Amino acid sequence: MKQEEVPEGSYTISFLPLTKRQLRLDYWTGAFLAAAVVYQIVTGILLAYYYQSGNGYGSTTAIISSVPFGHVLLTSHLYMAYAMVAMVYFHMFRQYFVGAYRGRWRWLQWIIGVILFLLVNAIASIGYMLTVSVQSILGLHVSELLIQRSIIGRLSPGIAGWLTAVLVGNGTTAESLSHLLVLHAAILSVIVLALVGVHFFLYEKSGPYDPEPPKEKEKKIPWFPVNLLYTVFISLIFIAGVLVASALIPQVLPPDYGQLVYGTTPFPDWYEMPVYKLMDVAGLGLSTGGVPLVFALLIYLVLVPFIDRYKGNGPLERPMITFMGVFIILFWLVVGLWGYAQPGLSQTRPLTLYMLYALTFCAIVPVYAMKHAKKDLSKQVVKS
Repeated sequence: MKQEEVPEGSYTISFLPLTKRQLRLDYWTGAFLAAAVVYQIVTGILLAYYYQSGNGYGSTTAIISSVPFGHVLLTSHLYMAYAMVAMVYFHMFRQYFVGAYRGRWRWLQWIIGVILFLLVNAIASIGYMLTVSVQSILGLHVSELLIQRSIIGRLSPGIAGWLTAVLVGNGTTAESLSHLLVLHAAILSVIVLALVGVHFFLYEKSGPYDPEPPKEKEKKIPWFPVNLLYTVFISLIFIAGVLVASALIPQVLPPDYGQLVYGTTPFPDWYEMPVYKLMDVAGLGLSTGGVPLVFALLIYLVLVPFIDRYKGNGPLERPMITFMGVFIILFWLVVGLWGYAQPGLSQTRPLTLYMLYALTFCAIVPVYAMKHAKKDLSKQVVKS
């Protein structure tokens, strides 16, 4: 039916069609994230029936031991949070390296994506704290320290103290858990859902970013029913994979906070370890450790759509942008591994500077070497 034949008072919903080539899985990381959000909402509601903020550890163990399939439910909620964090990293840096932040409204879509990246990590970390295990309470203390060492904490300790009180209460376990539960299940989750809606709306306006634009004669596949069924299919496969992993490798709950545990070092979850280790870094003579480095990298990610003025689309055609992306990934990996190797051990300024110089060398040299190698290869092809 043509648009002019639509009866008066009716409406149509039309999502952007795709080409067959765009059904590659790396184009659909956003769909995986959407599936993860839906799954976390459903399982979070089920867990909320049994969780008690006044008895966080006891109610968590009760879910594992007393609720039918409770262990799988709790583990899958945790593993899906892991998957969300990993997928948001992959999705953001995939968009970063292909330059998907360039173009009309794409800059806003990118900035919202960076905010979602932070919120997903925050929600995962807060959910991790609700078990009231040794690691979770230590994570709570590190979060308070992060606020105090942030730019806000340095400029205005009073505001930092007020912000800490709003987020985690007066410091008692019961009140802190009540605040964290509201943040996790209501405030941050609602903000994420709202931003996801805006993010998707901008995607529909700008369309999927393709480094290789489809040819004019390339057939378009309608969103309904092909793309819809494809989205549902890969989302169900994704969720099934998490459920299988949860059944085969169930979560092991760490010891209760306050329980005496000798000979063990409490480690945070993998996505939190780099931030934990940066608390120990005495880089550049900063008394605040490496916290300013985190904020500097985040500010760079927010501003990158306005910094990138290269005309080319490929990663090697934008060498400095690619170098910064590689540096951030290497920096995050090395600091995380460093945290597992030397937990809680403060680092000296020379060692920190050596690490930064080494990472810079390892990131910039391969990028420019490949850029010049590609340029020389192109010249040889032209001559032949």
